Amino acid sequence: MGGGWNIYREHQHICPGDCQELTNVEQAIETVINQFHCYAVKGQKEYLTPNEMRELVVQKLPHLGKVRCVGPLDEKIECMGDPDEAKLEFGEYWDMMGDAAKGCRRK
Repeated sequence: MGGGWNIYREHQHICPGDCQELTNVEQAIETVINQFHCYAVKGQKEYLTPNEMRELVVQKLPHLGKVRCVGPLDEKIECMGDPDEAKLEFGEYWDMMGDAAKGCRRK
């Protein structure tokens, strides 16, 4: 990311170069990143399995599921392959979260 961002995985924190308080949007981005690492760290790895992604969606996006925003996300998880072996790397996770957000945007 531009603007001198530093990602400190061991502290699960993103901080602009001057460490001023993050804006709401920056906090939201930090949360999305941290959730990936939180669930991937369970296995000390840099990816999520489909089962881990489904667990993240159920635990962290329960309200989106109720309004059917996550339906396409569920379909994508199903298409990933073996639920315990397939690998979802961060870029794919980011794309899936973006797709979930697009499905829920206000019209």
